[in-house]
Amino acid sequence: MAGPMRLGRFSRGTVFALLCLLGASTIYPLVFMAFNSMRSSQQFEVNPYGLPTHFTLSDVQDLLNQVPFLASILHSLIVVVPAVILATLSSALTAFVLTKTPVRIGKALFALMLSIMFMPGIVVLLPLYVEVARVGLANNFLPAILIYTALNIPYGTYLLRSNFRAIPDSVVEAARVDGGSWARIFVLVILPIAKPGIVTVGILTFLNIWNELFISLVLLHTPSTEMVTPTLAQLSGRFTTDIPLLMAGLFLAALPTLLLYLVTARVFIRGMLAGVVR
Repeated sequence: MAGPMRLGRFSRGTVFALLCLLGASTIYPLVFMAFNSMRSSQQFEVNPYGLPTHFTLSDVQDLLNQVPFLASILHSLIVVVPAVILATLSSALTAFVLTKTPVRIGKALFALMLSIMFMPGIVVLLPLYVEVARVGLANNFLPAILIYTALNIPYGTYLLRSNFRAIPDSVVEAARVDGGSWARIFVLVILPIAKPGIVTVGILTFLNIWNELFISLVLLHTPSTEMVTPTLAQLSGRFTTDIPLLMAGLFLAALPTLLLYLVTARVFIRGMLAGVVR
């Protein structure tokens, strides 16, 4: 008995140590960016991996003075927030139709959606830009919102389909017997039950759009519409010798996603444990 118990304790200790290392490796880049954004260039050159001897926000101020960084974050929010809402609700509605309604060609539609999901977005980028420019909507937020929404619906539907299939069909059948329409069932029954999964898909969609570069670079390339990711790409070319200033930009760009996770962490973890991402 002592042997298996010791082996079990050893295994748990090993797993705990590995998880601690994994957590440290995940948190370290954020901590590295935060500390180095509050150091001067001279401090970084002397000791790149050391802690700040005194904290300063001069690099953050230089970044905001030289680059319209806050404006680019605002532009990203203008695009990302409505695109996430539309894509998540559309994905939930599509997953509901494919799993809980008597659609005869549901499997064929899902297979078609999967084929679209595996198609690289850069393949359709040039035709999309040509059409957007033809109708006079280049450097306009609306086409970017609609394109990001359409590209993320297959991904969200794929994740939510398994989550919706876990909801018992008897719940939907009981609502139908009580006279509920499909719309009322979706809004009043399915959405509250699947809330953790839907929030999880919304967070993942937010990350996908916020970190995307090529579509935002092609569709929104003027200072009045430029999103944060292209701005970061330009920083790496303009300030290659000022690493603290680059770190300040990276840290500011990561703050919205970090705040989103902190606000929705409990629901996000519930969605992960419920099997949204398999």
